[in-house]
Amino acid sequence: MAYEYILFEQADWVVTLTLNRPEKHNALSQGLLAELREVLDSIEADKDVRVVVITGAGRQAFSTGFDLNPGELAAGAPRDEADWNRLIKLNFETLMRIWNLRQPVIAAVNGHAIAAGSNLALICDITLAAENATFGEPEIRHFALSPLLLLPYFANNSKAMHYLYYSGDTIGAEEALKLGLVSKVVPQDQLLPEAQRLARRIAQVPAYAVQLTKRSIKAAYEMMGFKNAMEIHRANDALVIDASQIEEKRQLMGVLMEKGLKAFLELRDGPFRLKSEE
Repeated sequence: MAYEYILFEQADWVVTLTLNRPEKHNALSQGLLAELREVLDSIEADKDVRVVVITGAGRQAFSTGFDLNPGELAAGAPRDEADWNRLIKLNFETLMRIWNLRQPVIAAVNGHAIAAGSNLALICDITLAAENATFGEPEIRHFALSPLLLLPYFANNSKAMHYLYYSGDTIGAEEALKLGLVSKVVPQDQLLPEAQRLARRIAQVPAYAVQLTKRSIKAAYEMMGFKNAMEIHRANDALVIDASQIEEKRQLMGVLMEKGLKAFLELRDGPFRLKSEE
């Protein structure tokens, strides 16, 4: 299979998907997300695929989340609340396809996993991290919420909530391991081989048994209110994103559109760097 933004590799029963926008830190453009939906649909229907590995191209980033480049935003800018709701729902459903996929999915987090990139890494069934990996949910700093509400179910730890949800701070791979967000931390050069080794091991197990086990695990989360919480969170995300009446939001987005991403990130994150140095 040939895609513009995703590298597809199949070896026996294992498929490896590589997010392939290294010059943009593998940011999730709408083009990449459309390809991700397409390739996951094809994998779902392929009886010869038993396990999927997802990683990012390059050594710096797994994915830094939705593409905030002004050109990308302007090209598909929602015009009203209904447009925002449609876009948020589409992005939400794209990430949730991994949750609903028949086959287990392993994330090999090779660098920064930020915002929706962090969600993409953590929604996988197993998450392995390179030693240089980082995880963060900084969207709250620019009036958006994490696309998925995962930590109450996956971490169950107030420290994780503080770091990732309330402050927008970033944590390293070892801290993520302590909080239970990742299964293993390995040197970067060993990351993809380790993920593929684990995938091959799982692929030896009868596929039908593995897939029903995944279905049972997901059902357990859903009986704890997982899907209902996601829907409420998605609605709250739409409210925050549409809060154009708030001066701080207008200022931030104005800087993004007029001066670009670098100036936007400096305005958004600069005060937090100063605070951390005090």
